[in-house]
Amino acid sequence: MAEDSADIFDDALFSLFNVPPIAFSTGSSNETTYTPPPTASDTRPVSLRLPQPPADVYSQLQANNLWLSGVFLADKIATRGIALTYPVAELGAGAGLPGILAARDGDVLVVATDYNDPDVLSALRRNYEAAFGESTNTTTSTHTHGPWVVLGHTWGESPAPLLAHSPDGFDLILADTLWASQTHEVLADSVVALLRRGGTTHVAAGLHTGRGPVARFMALAEDRGLRVTFVEQARWQPGGGWESYDGGGEEGEEERGVVVYYILRWAE
Repeated sequence: MAEDSADIFDDALFSLFNVPPIAFSTGSSNETTYTPPPTASDTRPVSLRLPQPPADVYSQLQANNLWLSGVFLADKIATRGIALTYPVAELGAGAGLPGILAARDGDVLVVATDYNDPDVLSALRRNYEAAFGESTNTTTSTHTHGPWVVLGHTWGESPAPLLAHSPDGFDLILADTLWASQTHEVLADSVVALLRRGGTTHVAAGLHTGRGPVARFMALAEDRGLRVTFVEQARWQPGGGWESYDGGGEEGEEERGVVVYYILRWAE
């Protein structure tokens, strides 16, 4: 990751006090760069502009940082730890990093979505255009890899505009969308409306707000007919990269730098 002064300060805290970062900020430029791990199939960096949500929902969306869970999923996709072979929809995409890696390395259709605000969607669309060198985001255009589209989708609203691009549904990507428990119901509405039969939802969440929100969402997902499988948890390391994390953590405890990864599928 390219570092600015805030990132350097976070790294210093980590080195001196074992306080890992929870996100990568961009200072005043609102731009950052993601560099895939050395073991990735494609190690080209990805330039990102982070959305600046409108003031009335700024604190709710939390789209103005590149969160560790998004980096975790991007690293997994880039190193083929997550195999994506069906159309993919990313919910709450923010800067769109995992979806961009999916379109670049998985050669699949990606529908990237976030809150239906012009400024938020403009930053997301710009990132796809920068990654693929295209000035259009229609699926009728042939891109360097899989086609992509950026759409506004507020959780819980009609899935029809997304399903127009893949009528049988999608595999799904969710990165750090679970921290606000009051949004769980509408997020679950979107997941069950969009997840294809036989499909997989990849969910990564940072634990800086505790394990409670994650546990509550997973219980809700099971109530909606999904099978929840815990895959792993990892912690960001000084200088970059992930290490397996064995800590348990109590509900409400802040576990900075820790990301948990689950997959959700339809129960048989």
